[in-house]
Amino acid sequence: MAYDLDQACDLHSSREDCPDALVERVRGGFGLIVHDGAGSVIEIAYCPWCGQKLPPIGDLDL
Repeated sequence: MAYDLDQACDLHSSREDCPDALVERVRGGFGLIVHDGAGSVIEIAYCPWCGQKLPPIGDLDL
């Protein structure tokens, strides 16, 4: 999660425009970026890689 959240793209100025960016911080939690051109995000409660329940952003050590 930390790797994906911290990555920066050389080709895209916005994470929403970069197809390599998968996860975003949203409303005190996390979400999967929907690359639909509208900046959509689907909130998630579990890590998409390991399945661990995600704490609120303030409680996460990234």
